[in-house]
Amino acid sequence: MSAITKTARVLETLLSEINRPETQHGDCLPSERELGERFNVSRVVIRGALEKLENEGLIYRMQGKGAFVSKNKVNQNTSRLTSFTQDMLVRNMNPGAKVLQKEFVPCTPFLSGKMQIQNEEQVFMLKRLRTANDAPMAIETCFLREDVGKHISDLLVDNTSLYKLLAEECGIQLKYAMQTIEVGSLEKVERDLLGRNCPRSTAIITRQTFDVDNNVIEFVESRYRSDRYLFRMLLELNDTGIVD
Repeated sequence: MSAITKTARVLETLLSEINRPETQHGDCLPSERELGERFNVSRVVIRGALEKLENEGLIYRMQGKGAFVSKNKVNQNTSRLTSFTQDMLVRNMNPGAKVLQKEFVPCTPFLSGKMQIQNEEQVFMLKRLRTANDAPMAIETCFLREDVGKHISDLLVDNTSLYKLLAEECGIQLKYAMQTIEVGSLEKVERDLLGRNCPRSTAIITRQTFDVDNNVIEFVESRYRSDRYLFRMLLELNDTGIVD
């Protein structure tokens, strides 16, 4: 078997293992010696395979420490109103949603202001773990008006699209959203939910989503794994240009 064929065999196997859902960003690959013994090839062949993986951005190497898995970040355009499910599907990724908690909670002054509601004693709270290809991506906590929650609470199970339910069961047509992005830190219980090697830092996304009548339909806070998500936006100059 030629060196090229051996490298291709090693590369194919390592690619398959890297792409498994259980493989996490930052997982350490076996050493060159261990890989050589496993595949019964020379270190030259192993180095060739690792170099190709590194060039593709699938691994990164640290001198004296070894090679580590690099899971590409999901790139989200923040200038369009889309759901998590839509964002994943357009990237040929399988979206998932695990319901962690759903219940009616007191409507605090903070929630009353964010949802622009008055004289309501409670709101419906839905907390979910959002995944892509079974890999945890974000913890999402969503608040809905009490009447909306009563209408769809029993239908909200794992892997259900909230926006689809709002449209089909409630006749709600979403139009636009106000969104903020800030940097924060995750609690240990949140890092445990988001999987192995989860960094402490997080992108906290808060969103008020409005319908065609300018009513706030949901207020949602999402905490994303910072090593798996990249937020992108388009900025344009106005007619006056830039003043430094």
